[in-house]
Amino acid sequence: MSKAGQQFNEKSLAAELSTRLSGFPVDGTRPVASAQTGPAKTVVWIDAGDEVLVHLDSVSVRMIGQTLLVSVDLDTDQTGRTPLIVSLALSSGSDAAGLVAVTDELPHGNGLLAARWGSHFQAAVWASVLGIAQDFSAQGGGVPRSLTISNGVLNLEAGAPLQAPSPPTNTGVR
Repeated sequence: MSKAGQQFNEKSLAAELSTRLSGFPVDGTRPVASAQTGPAKTVVWIDAGDEVLVHLDSVSVRMIGQTLLVSVDLDTDQTGRTPLIVSLALSSGSDAAGLVAVTDELPHGNGLLAARWGSHFQAAVWASVLGIAQDFSAQGGGVPRSLTISNGVLNLEAGAPLQAPSPPTNTGVR
């Protein structure tokens, strides 16, 4: 049983990703948007003593063929503000790879920035996309089944959870 999917155009997906890429504070609390300032426009990612400023207001999405391109400006003392672009090649929907994506070894953009923060950026984008699919599916009691792109729109499809077959009963053979 498959559930009719939800769709995201480039603008709506960029808005959703910018919210999810902000992450959560280290203490595990949920960020609170102020009525005066709205959602955060920048966050700082920290890893092994290194920091990068992530400009959430710069999130841009393009969908070309089966490829999802996500660009976000990152900023360090060494590189200044510059975009990194992750490309995710998604399933066409005609195969069983509905929740699989293929990406480059590193995102496109400044080499120094990509070498240090690229894998974190790729993981954050992919986790955000999967989180969107999981949240949509959970609304109907299902699980994500596929992510596809058609005509510049990301399509999410949900379905019932897969059930493992029951083990065979004891047939009395010893």
